[in-house]
Amino acid sequence: MVSAKVNGNGNGTGPAARPRGPTPAVVDAAKMASLGTDAQSPADSLAQSEQFNKALLSTVSELIFEVRKDGLILSFRSPRENETQLTPEEVVGRRLMELLPAAIGQLAMHYLEKTLHTGQPQQFSCQYLFPGRLRYFETRLAVSRGGHVLALVRDVTDRESLEKEVVEGSNRVQMRIGQDIHDGLGQHLTGISFLCRALERKLAAKNLPEAADAAEISGLVLGALSQTRNLARGLFPVEVESSNLVHSLRELATTAEQLFHISCSVECDENLAVNDRDASTHLFRLAQEAINNAVKHGKAHRVLIHLGAEGNHRVLRISDDGVGLPATGARQSGLGLRIMNYRAKKVGGSLEIRPGEPNGTVVHCTFTLNPDEN
Repeated sequence: MVSAKVNGNGNGTGPAARPRGPTPAVVDAAKMASLGTDAQSPADSLAQSEQFNKALLSTVSELIFEVRKDGLILSFRSPRENETQLTPEEVVGRRLMELLPAAIGQLAMHYLEKTLHTGQPQQFSCQYLFPGRLRYFETRLAVSRGGHVLALVRDVTDRESLEKEVVEGSNRVQMRIGQDIHDGLGQHLTGISFLCRALERKLAAKNLPEAADAAEISGLVLGALSQTRNLARGLFPVEVESSNLVHSLRELATTAEQLFHISCSVECDENLAVNDRDASTHLFRLAQEAINNAVKHGKAHRVLIHLGAEGNHRVLRISDDGVGLPATGARQSGLGLRIMNYRAKKVGGSLEIRPGEPNGTVVHCTFTLNPDEN
């Protein structure tokens, strides 16, 4: 019979002694039991991760490209319902400039390089003519593994159609109001002006002191008529022509000064021409909306319109000395900003709104001369 030794604390230390606490093996077994089915081997975890990623990708409706910095497509995935009918065999191993039309390829490479240079996600839009229909695409890019870029391309044709209806509806309303003001209120004020002049002459012929009052009323009516015509011109810019955008912007600046009592100047390249009336109208309306925002929200006193060239692109920039940008949420939710973004995309460009220096706001639209080439 072997007796167990007892230490000063009364704990057994011999081979027959049984420790009070659980052994490490018992602790591990208890942990495994508490984890139940959640405890998995690395191989099982990897398999579940792959299954999750596969399920996640199956819900994505975008075309997914992994692109090298030189534009070589490393991998490609498309959803089941893919109207482009592209397959990995057709795109993997080819370069963007080889796969896309020149204008879109250059645009894609520009944003690819910008994504890698800044490390920040980028986004651009373009249009592509498929057999029977022009489609619009929105591309988002982000830096991926190994210094490559992941590009998600979404078909936004339906959204573009809705935005187009909103913008065209807004244009129709503005034009109708402008015509009503010009043909209705304008003619009415013109008639009142003639009556006031006739009354002034009659009173003056009789040497009555009320002739001065009639003259003052006539002057006020003429002032109201001038404001009415300026307002109608802004709502119904019949003078916007593709070859005359610079002149139209100068007229817009003059109208803004008369309506809002601000200083509005124009810096334009006189040789720059936009060879499309729709594009000219979009740029005109974009500048008009920017000026209205500068006065209404920014409380600006001075506005500068700049139209010029920067490399291969053209720039329309409207800067002011107002109080600056509102809160981010309010700035992004406004219908006016959405319409401005839509107009920028319709001229093959992008819109950026940023704080001015030292104050105010800058609306910066970069566009191409021939957006329809896309």
